[in-house]
This record gives sequence, structure tokens and C-alpha cells, in this order.
Amino acid sequence: MKISPDEQNLLQRGGRPTLADLLDKMSFSPTRGAIDLNGARMVLSRATFGADLQDELVRRFGQHEAMVLLLRLGYRNGREDAEFIRRAWPNLDVGDAFTAGTRLHMVTGTVRVETLHNDFDFKNDRFSGDFLWHQSVEATEYQRRHGRATTPVCWAQTGYAAGYASVFFRKLVLYKEVSCAAMGDKSCRVVGKTVDEWGKDDPFVRLFLDEVLATRAEMPLRAKSSGVTRGRDNAGVLEDMIVAPVRREIDRLAMAGLSTMITGPEGSGRFEAAATLHARRFPSGQLHRVHAASASLPPLIENLRKTLAQKGGREQTLVIEAFEQLPKDLELDLIDLVRTGTGAKENFLLVGISQLSLDELCHDCPLGAELLHSLSVLPISMPPLAARSDDISLFADIYLSHLSARQSGFAGHLTPEARAMIRAQPWPDNLPQLRSAVMRAAILAEDPSAIGGEDMSRAMEEVTKRCDGPSSGPRGGTAEAGVIAPVWRAIAPLLDTGYSIDEVLAALEDHALAEAQGNISAASRRLGLSRAKLDYRLKARG
Repeated sequence: MKISPDEQNLLQRGGRPTLADLLDKMSFSPTRGAIDLNGARMVLSRATFGADLQDELVRRFGQHEAMVLLLRLGYRNGREDAEFIRRAWPNLDVGDAFTAGTRLHMVTGTVRVETLHNDFDFKNDRFSGDFLWHQSVEATEYQRRHGRATTPVCWAQTGYAAGYASVFFRKLVLYKEVSCAAMGDKSCRVVGKTVDEWGKDDPFVRLFLDEVLATRAEMPLRAKSSGVTRGRDNAGVLEDMIVAPVRREIDRLAMAGLSTMITGPEGSGRFEAAATLHARRFPSGQLHRVHAASASLPPLIENLRKTLAQKGGREQTLVIEAFEQLPKDLELDLIDLVRTGTGAKENFLLVGISQLSLDELCHDCPLGAELLHSLSVLPISMPPLAARSDDISLFADIYLSHLSARQSGFAGHLTPEARAMIRAQPWPDNLPQLRSAVMRAAILAEDPSAIGGEDMSRAMEEVTKRCDGPSSGPRGGTAEAGVIAPVWRAIAPLLDTGYSIDEVLAALEDHALAEAQGNISAASRRLGLSRAKLDYRLKARG
């Protein structure tokens, strides 16, 4: 590849991988007819291909539909490139990996990026960026074909930037093209922020959430009478959101090839975290999911042992739910599969899932120390939905976009009152409870286009009443020792110092009320009581 002598010094600028690193890892194999970049297949094509694609999409489906599709394809491409950079250069500083997207764009001939402002804080999920795009292929080709545009046209590149950046944060990052060379500006300019900083009522944010992140149905299946029809849900977006709080732990475990224990309340996304770990570690491997007390577990372990002993076999991940119920006689079999020094270790991951914390598993369950220590090098703790107040509305929006795939013409959204209400709820059953309540409210809303606070209130009351029967017992069937023992250890010192059980219960009720900001209905759901019963208890003690 010829490079102007005046531009040679640019190859070493920036973080790793530099432009020189990327070019050094690029190879062409005439015998295979393939171009590779550090093991990833690339394609060299004329810039007119992308312009032809955009023109055909606009001609066939209209400008709005074409923009949504190219934003989505760009978003996916950006996410794939971010994952590629992290896999291909595993020891990169996270900041270098984050900024490598700009250099990938230059190597592929898409655009030259000039950074005006780039402020990121991965620990606290803060980001703001301001960039100039010079010689954007989308803007250049559009202007050459059609003359001056009236709106920005770099749709795929804008989606790409959002997809690439979002991989590194636990929040969605979106970019807006605020000026475009196709409109006569000297260069294109894009501004990036997290979705929270843009504001979830921002029109572009709404477009991204409602249309770009929800995969559309096949075009022939569209309802012809509908101007904009949303289609099938994109499960990958929801899964990314679910595992966002623990994504960094998952990445470290995948890189180290470590088995782990995933704890957290039911419905918090524990299995989604396990599946993501499996996908990151073994992109082409096989995932098995089984309950610890299932009769199918012993033969499954034996089959895994035989499979892992074979040369060239697929990598295997075994996810065991309710790990605290694991039979004692299976512990040695699992230890043998995960212990250091076995040939199977590199091709096998064991993931235990439990509602109990790691401390409770160690103190209140009969599991052996060796197995627990093997799974606790870097354990994962999934937070309850109530601890993710900033994400609750976004989860609700995704569930509503899923509903649009099954209910033709549905275009409902949550009003500010409904959003405030769902943010204030404790959601003891976590994501499944939220999904059930939101979809019920959407289907039965008096005004299907705007789901209000009253709609959500009725839906939550019904969902809670259905799931909180008087004979339901401990949630999830957890053994009494696992649930009651740690609670008793915490309360016993209070009783020893003269507190009565009524005073302890009154304190718990006050805490529930404070957490619910004085909402008696929400507090009663948190405590597992009817509203009338909690109201009576509060009035009885003045």
C-alpha cells in the first residue's frame, strides 16, 4: 500500500492499535481470495456500493425507512468492530480500545476523524464527545449524485459510532450528526452522549429506541395501511441492557477462561449473564442449562466428560440453576472438570446460579469449600431491578417495542406520570414483573397511544395480586435455612437488647414506606401484604 511521505507520521499517532498496527495486521491471500485484518475477514469494495444501497432503499421504502435500516446496520457493525478490537488485542487499555473505532474507520476508507472533544469515564458511565468527519464516504457520494442535501445523510456512520461506543458503557451511547458536508458544510460534525444525557424524550432518542433497536419484520409482511410499522424484537439489545452492570466482570472472566458463580434475585437476569459469558468465551460452543436437583444432571456431566475428552470437540458451558441444591455426590465430578491441570479446562466453563449470596452459600449450605472457591475467583452479583432506577424506563420502552411486533399498528408510549410511577416501584419480581405490568397496561390502556399513570397502576395491582397469593410461600422455593437463617442472625441481637418483635416489624414497615416515598400501595407490595392490612397496621400504632 502506498502512503504519502508527508502522511507517514500519522500512522503512529493515537492509542493502540495505531494505524500502523492495523495495516501491519492486514493481509491479502490470493489463493483464498481473502483480505484479513488480524484474523477477521474484510472486503474491499467501491464507495458507490454504499451509495447505491442507500438510493435503492430510499426509492423502495422511503427516506425514513432507509435511514432507520442503515442506522441499525451501522449500529450492529459498530458493536461487532468493538468486540473484534477487544478480542484481537486483549491486553489493550480500555481507553485505547474505545478510541480505536476512529482508526478503524480511517483504515477502511470510510472517513477521517478529527477529535474536538472526547471526555469519557467508564467507571461512572459518563461520556461526551464532539468530532469532525472529513471526507465522509456517505456525504461525499450523496453530494456527487444528488447535489446539496437538506438533512444529514451519514446514517450508517452515525449508527456505527453509537454501536461501537455503547459496548464500553453500561448505558446506550448515541451520536447526532449536527452538520453534514452533503448539506454544504465544510465537514460533517457529530456529537455523542449517553441516552440519559440526551434525555429519553429527545426525538432522536425516541427514534433509536422505538425503531432502530427493534428489528423490523420482513418487508412483505408489513401492514400496507401503516406508515411506519415496527417489527420483531431484537433480543440482543435487551440482553445487552440486562447484563450492562456486570459486563466488565463478564469480559474479564471470558478472557481468563474462569468458571464462576452468579448470584442475585430471581428475574434479575442471572441466566442472561451466564449466556453472555458463554458467548464471549466460546462463540461457537454449546450451552447447557439444568436445575441442580434435576435427574438429567448426572448423565449430562458424564456426557460432557466424554465430549471434552475428544480431540476437536466443541467447547462446552454448563449452567446449573439453584446451585445450593446440588447433590453432594456430584461435587467431585464438577471439581474434576474445572480443576487446574485437566485437559478439558480450556474448553469448559461451569456457571452456578443461585438466589443466595456467596456468603450465604458458604455458611448456610452443605456445598464443599473446594467447589465454591473454584467458582468464586470473580463471582458476579446481579442487582435487583429496584437498584437500576435509571434503566427501568428504558426496559419498559424495549418491552413496548416488542409488543409492536405482535400487535399491528401499536404505537403506544409511556406518559411522564407512568414513567415516574414505575421508577418508584420496588419490583420484587424484577424484570418479569415489569414486563408483565407494562404489556398489560399497554394492551388495556384507555388511550393505546399514551399509557398513563392510572393504566400502570391498575396493571401493577393486578399483576401483584396474581403473583402474591397467601399460600405462595418463600419465593422461588428456596430452602428455609437459606432464607431465614441470615435474617435471624441479624434480628437476634436486637431481641437480646430488649426490642420486641412488634417493634422490629414496625421498623421494617417504616423502611418500606420510606423506600416507596410514602406510597402505601407500593410499600404493601414490598412487604407482601395487602394494602388494607398495612394501612390497618399503620393506623393501629398511630
